[in-house]
Amino acid sequence: MNKCLFVGSFNPITIAHELIAKDLLKNKIVDYLYFLPVNSKKNDLKDIDIRIEMIKLIKNKKEDVLNIYNYSNTGLFNYDVLKKINLNITHIVLGSDLFLNFKNFKNYKEILKEYYIIVINRDSDIRDYIKDNYKEYLDKIIIINKRYIGSSKKAKELLGSKNNIYLNSKVLDYINNNKLYI
Repeated sequence: MNKCLFVGSFNPITIAHELIAKDLLKNKIVDYLYFLPVNSKKNDLKDIDIRIEMIKLIKNKKEDVLNIYNYSNTGLFNYDVLKKINLNITHIVLGSDLFLNFKNFKNYKEILKEYYIIVINRDSDIRDYIKDNYKEYLDKIIIINKRYIGSSKKAKELLGSKNNIYLNSKVLDYINNNKLYI
């Protein structure tokens, strides 16, 4: 069974995140997916528990969500976190923006040796970057070039609007009812 860890801030989780997970499962790239919301330097909603609750609203029976603080004191993702998770993860999903910083991850070469990396190409073609920087790991990197519209940033920009096309209505209701991002 191919188990996948979808790493991101999910701040908030968007329809694009939801569609990525569904496509990975539907196309049988993976059999089960775990969302792992993590902290980032630019994160404006530091409460992981709130982001976990939003993910629980949209996940299906082949998806689950993990709390990064069960594996890391800092809320940041790294190789040590992967080892502590211990769920027989085979794949890791990263957006291309996060993958561009992948060489800064602790033990990134060990991650590439042990796991398949699924890169969701966001704004530009990342193929040349991967070919130039990860030649010896090309068989371990899967690029998804499907364009998923929207981002957490765009979703937050439309929070006052009645037409927030980037958020699932359950997530939007949760944000509004809890007065988040104001």
